[in-house]
Amino acid sequence: MKFNPGFVIGEVVSNREVSKAFGCAIMGGMRPSTKAGTLVLISDMTKPFYKDEWKNGILHYTGMGKYGDQTLKGNNNIKLYESDVNGIELHLFEVYEKTKYTYKGIVKLADKPYQTSQQDEDKNNRKVWVFPLKQVDEKVVYKKDPEVEKANIIKDEELIDSLKDIRQIDQYDFAYRGMPKSKSEPSVINKIEVQKRSRSTAMNALKHAKFMCEIDETHPSFIRRNMNINYVEPHHLVPLEYSDQFDISLDVEENIVSLCSNCHNLLHYGKDFEPLLLKLYEERKELLSHVGIAISYEELVEMYL
Repeated sequence: MKFNPGFVIGEVVSNREVSKAFGCAIMGGMRPSTKAGTLVLISDMTKPFYKDEWKNGILHYTGMGKYGDQTLKGNNNIKLYESDVNGIELHLFEVYEKTKYTYKGIVKLADKPYQTSQQDEDKNNRKVWVFPLKQVDEKVVYKKDPEVEKANIIKDEELIDSLKDIRQIDQYDFAYRGMPKSKSEPSVINKIEVQKRSRSTAMNALKHAKFMCEIDETHPSFIRRNMNINYVEPHHLVPLEYSDQFDISLDVEENIVSLCSNCHNLLHYGKDFEPLLLKLYEERKELLSHVGIAISYEELVEMYL
């Protein structure tokens, strides 16, 4: 029987709330609870010596042990290693900002754990155990709020308007940083909090795409009146309207695609938007995971319905 900590997937809680809900320790990346029959796993991206990484919906979670080669003896690594047979229930939290723990729900081993080489806290190479984990209850229901949607449309239009008058570009190349970014303070429109759109971030994304439509570079556009570049529009693949479902910023270059006007409107208002969305998702899912945006295609589609 599943243990219910009283959190919903995507909820952000404190470290103390995690400890209280599960009856586990307040420190450590692996926290067993005999009372709950659980092992709480903390994937803390603020600690650079643990190289946890999402790949194709699988979290490659680094075992415990800061120094020297990690072992399966006398610690919680063996509990995680044998979790398919020992009956312990795994609950995952992610940390991208100190003190903020995002509940990801129940997880289980997706494949056999393996060893690889990483640096420890003193930057010495050592062997670590890596546990491939997948979510059991990853389904999140996204509900559109008409007022929130309206406020976000206003901010999207403001961003596009701010890019209309491009008179000078310092450089045409931009390389992705591949790092999660903290959320900025939201704007307020009609008493609704809306995440800000950064003009420079959007411009960087358009530069990376060479001012071409990322659905098809041959799609017809037109040359801007004041600069010899194509007119394209930035589009947040994971909509900023759903920022409250994430504990990191969605306003990053990796989440912004460059689109011609027709493709942009098709994604927002078209009946047959899914082939375009799937193409963009398949091309971006690895980049999204690098910046801490973990989302399945099924979840993304729900955000557009």
